[in-house]
Amino acid sequence: MDVPEGFDRLEADVWGKDDVLVVSGRFPDGREFSFVARLGPPQPAEEDVASWGPPPDGYEWTGEVRPPKKGELFWSDIKGQVIRAVEDESGVNRFGEPTGGRRILRPLDQPPPRPTLRLVK
Repeated sequence: MDVPEGFDRLEADVWGKDDVLVVSGRFPDGREFSFVARLGPPQPAEEDVASWGPPPDGYEWTGEVRPPKKGELFWSDIKGQVIRAVEDESGVNRFGEPTGGRRILRPLDQPPPRPTLRLVK
């Protein structure tokens, strides 16, 4: 592989065991770096709905973790409450990096649909 324009070739040591790599090296100015990488497809952090804990009062988990659509309810880990999506989420941020999904909720007791046509005399 050719070194891309504007990049320097770095000398590094690489160790591997099973599906884990450990990389350690030094930049030309003397700074050191190290990181660990796990090979394979990305694994979602929370696969099992039971690990999410009980849903908030009046709601139930759908078991889906994905970007919500406009009007859907989801659990916000940042705010610690149920949020209604204002617009469809794309699943990527403004830099094009994946943001992951949200844990989708649905209300337990949905009100009956109101009639759309009401005749008044």
